[in-house]
Amino acid sequence: MEELNTWLVGGGLAVGAIFGYLVQHFRFCMVAALGNYILIKDNRQILAFIAALAVAITGTQLLEFTDTVAIADSSYRNSQLDWFGAAIGGLLFGIGGVLAGGCATRTLVKSAEGNLTAIIALIFFMLLAASAQFSFLETTRLDITHATSAELTGDASIATILGMPQWLLAVVFVGLMLAYLVKNWNPDAMAMVVGGAIIGFMVVCGWYITGVLAQDEFDPTKPSAITVSGPLARFGYIIIAAKFPALSFAISFVIGIFVTALVFSFIKGQFKFEKPSVSSARMAVVGGSLMGIGGIMAYGCNVGQGLTGISTLSFESMLAFAGMFFGTAFTVKWMEKFKS
Repeated sequence: MEELNTWLVGGGLAVGAIFGYLVQHFRFCMVAALGNYILIKDNRQILAFIAALAVAITGTQLLEFTDTVAIADSSYRNSQLDWFGAAIGGLLFGIGGVLAGGCATRTLVKSAEGNLTAIIALIFFMLLAASAQFSFLETTRLDITHATSAELTGDASIATILGMPQWLLAVVFVGLMLAYLVKNWNPDAMAMVVGGAIIGFMVVCGWYITGVLAQDEFDPTKPSAITVSGPLARFGYIIIAAKFPALSFAISFVIGIFVTALVFSFIKGQFKFEKPSVSSARMAVVGGSLMGIGGIMAYGCNVGQGLTGISTLSFESMLAFAGMFFGTAFTVKWMEKFKS
């Protein structure tokens, strides 16, 4: 029996618990952030996400610059650039998130609160993600990857591709984000921005736990940080093949999110089963399925690619998040036009 790495499991549970509480308390969600801004010009969640990114990039790049964690060895910076899978997968994920009523993490939290629409979306997310990662859709996905991906001479960092120092790119990105925060500051966003900054710090904690505390000199592993799509695919594989995944940082992280949201939904009296309408149930099926497939094609969701991946300044992560952004924005506008 494989020995349990207590740092990976305990660290994942702790980071997931903090992350899950913040997502539940502030109702953080990429779909809600863009939807609120597009429809009612409420920029509070946008500012919180920018703050999370600024902290995540700063901390992650400091870990890399000081040689504390081998960020360049992570999967986000490998030399195979799957530009098509990242962009199209991100687009599908963004569309699916709007149809399902929330991104992967928000769907997970709402499921823990008893929302049956979210539970339907979560089940189909897990099943289709597992199918794309391990089952009948895997061959098609890999064929597309092999046909469209490009092999880079270096890693997938934007700095490497542009031929500029990594630290300079980090300074430029963080500087632009801080400038955006200052220019578009909303006094009502203070609490959310602080929450977003803590979420960004959770990304940094994930890198440090997996890249330092949990490392075994006799069995070194690549560092990773917070992600949701991959672990949900593995939970879906339990349903498909009755095979249980080994506990890892990512698996523990998702468990920490769900358990924390479930506990606080009972403490706050928010847990209740909400019967979905037929139309919302259908949308949840389609949306959850698109998110599951898209999340695996893009190698992550708005957390795995949008926060963790971008913290490494990976070009592939930027492509994935751009797809999520445009897919979400387009579908929000389309649904608003359809309703009117």
